[in-house]
Amino acid sequence: MNNEQYSKVVETILNYINEHTDEAVNESSNFVTEGILDSFAILSLIMTLESEFNIKFKPIELANPALQQVQGLAASVCNKLS
Repeated sequence: MNNEQYSKVVETILNYINEHTDEAVNESSNFVTEGILDSFAILSLIMTLESEFNIKFKPIELANPALQQVQGLAASVCNKLS
């Protein structure tokens, strides 16, 4: 995984979350179980990432609990880019 690319994806995710909540977040934050984002905001985040990085998530992929954390979601985006 390209570190520069990973950093850009993490930055995009954190910026999105910071625009939608006052919660303090970092790479290990679980935005689902910690209640940081509601279901609409999560869907909007996924759509933002798909648009920004020209990727697509299959619905079944979104059931993966690793994608509930910033770092897991960023890694998944980077995997799709490689």
